[in-house]
Amino acid sequence: MVKHLIDEQINLNLLTPEKTLFTGEVSMVVIPAEEGELGVLPKHAPFATTLRAGEVKIYHNDNVSDVFTISGGFAEIVNNKCEIVADGILL
Repeated sequence: MVKHLIDEQINLNLLTPEKTLFTGEVSMVVIPAEEGELGVLPKHAPFATTLRAGEVKIYHNDNVSDVFTISGGFAEIVNNKCEIVADGILL
């Protein structure tokens, strides 16, 4: 990861129709976009995408702190916030 971005954070909300799975400040999140994995860092350009089934990986500094396996959904990145609405969680 780029060193000057380590101290910066992006606000992440990971939701399903039933509940909130994660909300908080993270250094990076990797999402399973339709075209492949997408890494979202602080100050990411505005972007929206549908999601395929796969893993949402949440990073604090250079370490993966949480992993959620989703069945698909939608993500929007705007104003240093990443909102993920997952169809459901896979076990």
